Amino acid sequence: VCSYLEQMTHPDAPPAPTRRISAKLRKAIELRIRKGMTIGAACESAGISTARYFKAMKRTAVQDHYDAEAVRYIHETAALRVSAKARAIEVALHLMQNAKSESVRARMAEFLASEDKAPQIAVHVDARQQPREYEYVPPGRRLVEIEAEASSEPPQERSKRP
Repeated sequence: VCSYLEQMTHPDAPPAPTRRISAKLRKAIELRIRKGMTIGAACESAGISTARYFKAMKRTAVQDHYDAEAVRYIHETAALRVSAKARAIEVALHLMQNAKSESVRARMAEFLASEDKAPQIAVHVDARQQPREYEYVPPGRRLVEIEAEASSEPPQERSKRP
């Protein structure tokens, strides 16, 4: 193992090896990402303390492992989504062709026809004027008020302008 001083005096020396990640810590990270467990529950299931987990997460190698595991999980779920979507289309097609209920056949036809359409989004805007006596602005945010521009010209002269 090369110390920092040896590394500075011998720049061609190989870097110090990083400590390996224990199987229990890997298990806690896997439970955290794949099962959505809290840190405490994942650590308890893996057999390590939360203090050890947090201390280990400060290391770059552990953070890199966590990120790589998260990316791997995202790719796996994306592949599952594709296969599940294909299976759903097969089932919908079967129901559209063979269902006894006309409403089920109609819904399956709508489902298959709306494959490429974006989902409908409902937005509600409350435009009622309410008296504002006090408004809290969280730290780091700005409150901007827009007021009508006052003109120095009398109203008659402004209307005569071309």
